[in-house]
Amino acid sequence: MKDPLRVPCTYQGGKQRVAAQIVDRLLDAAPGPSSQFYDLCCGSAAISIELVNRGVDPSRIYMLDVSSWGCFWSAIGSGEFKIDVFDKYLADLPSDKREIKAHMAALSARPLIEHEAELYPLLQACSFGGKQIWRNGERWANACFRDYWEPTATSIRRSPANPMQPSPAELRRRISALTNGMKGVTCTKEDITTILSAPLHSDAVVYVDPPYQSTTGYAFRFDLASFIRRFRYMNHTPLFVSEAKPLNDTAQLLTFGGAKGGISGSRQVKHQEWLSRF
Repeated sequence: MKDPLRVPCTYQGGKQRVAAQIVDRLLDAAPGPSSQFYDLCCGSAAISIELVNRGVDPSRIYMLDVSSWGCFWSAIGSGEFKIDVFDKYLADLPSDKREIKAHMAALSARPLIEHEAELYPLLQACSFGGKQIWRNGERWANACFRDYWEPTATSIRRSPANPMQPSPAELRRRISALTNGMKGVTCTKEDITTILSAPLHSDAVVYVDPPYQSTTGYAFRFDLASFIRRFRYMNHTPLFVSEAKPLNDTAQLLTFGGAKGGISGSRQVKHQEWLSRF
């Protein structure tokens, strides 16, 4: 039995902990065995990956993201991701974990001319708090990286916090698996409103994971309420939207597992995630 595919790296707002619950509802809403699934604002693609892990053929999945995730998944789906270039970036990492933050800061400061798809997951894996790093022309914006951290005598966490999540070896393993398992998905690096240019096929199921309306640190935002109204005017297909609050009276609260999180262990309230169907 093959190991399941996993998201490449830690990403703020990623849905890997609730992906199974969301995909349960998407599959239940599918009109037939050949339904197309749309993963809009796909980010690290927890939903698309869960669909593939459940047996959905990648050719039935359409992804969209205006950020560098869109570039990454486009390269993965088309088979154009250059694993040798990615390996070169990994090989250049310092062996001393304490030096990785400075290395990534210097790397992100170089003008970006090519290899966005191969460099981006490495930068994002080192992002402080998993916050989104985005491309701004030939530069990377919001590029703030983790330090290597070791517990003190009063720390609740007793193991070190590494500057990369996951480790270089695990990141390489995950991306290598994704180049095979996710080949065939269609992904475009476009604004979400482009999906409104024409009605979708009647057997489509659409999922949207918009940037949280109440948080900072995302480069790309849009008017969610306006999008939902325009989408519903054009389409009769099921539309699911996840947010930190219910968007209608039938929204379902998803269940998070695991600890409350944080290096100190002092976070008092778990984040809520609601899935609303329109």
